[in-house]
Amino acid sequence: MKSDSPALRHLVPLVLLGWITTAMAAPGQATGIDPAASALAKAVTAKLGSAQTIRLTAKHKLDPRLGVGAKLERGPIGITVKRPNQFYAVQQADNETREIAFDGRTLCVMHPRPKHHALEPLKAGSISQFADRVDERFGFRPPVAELLASDFDTQIFLNVTSAKVSGEEWVGWTRCERLHYEQEGITGDLWIGKKDRLPRRYLLTFTSVPGSPTWDVRLTKWELNGAVDERLFSKRPAADSQRLQMLKSR
Repeated sequence: MKSDSPALRHLVPLVLLGWITTAMAAPGQATGIDPAASALAKAVTAKLGSAQTIRLTAKHKLDPRLGVGAKLERGPIGITVKRPNQFYAVQQADNETREIAFDGRTLCVMHPRPKHHALEPLKAGSISQFADRVDERFGFRPPVAELLASDFDTQIFLNVTSAKVSGEEWVGWTRCERLHYEQEGITGDLWIGKKDRLPRRYLLTFTSVPGSPTWDVRLTKWELNGAVDERLFSKRPAADSQRLQMLKSR
């Protein structure tokens, strides 16, 4: 896949999974947003944007045609957020385990088993700003950051040319409304709980890639405004971990 493909912008969780590059197009004018889609996105913003802490689990399935390797699907990603700007994620995957910690001032990416890490100064005042600045400097985006931003209804529609609510469906035991959007090279579907307004499934189809491969994420174990271990955001590797320089991946 070409690193400048607009379709790669939303491969947001793969920093933990294999340093897949992403690409961001310049923000476009979202002229085809149906009012029902806008209202649904605003309801998610009201739900998540008011939460001071968030915990959830993201389990994903990658289409083999994306060419990133089956090993990257090992283990769900545990994500912890504290407003306004602290973020932690870990994917437990034996030798492939990866962690990312951000405390508002410093980004730390850790690979515990191989015993190497990167530690970079980085300042951001919000989760969306954190994701943007990581992307600008290092060429990747933190896992599902746009779903956790306090301005979700803005982030989800960046570069989108059309969006609508395409009906109601079940995801597990949760009845959801399905938000469908389109942009250059990609279509997205987001299933949002009809009662709790929490994202439950996120499906991206890369229409600019031969065969239109997909990336499917299931979002479970949501906890809002619960107690979190604040040490996670400033977590550092073991003393014998080797520090590496983190270069931009695209």
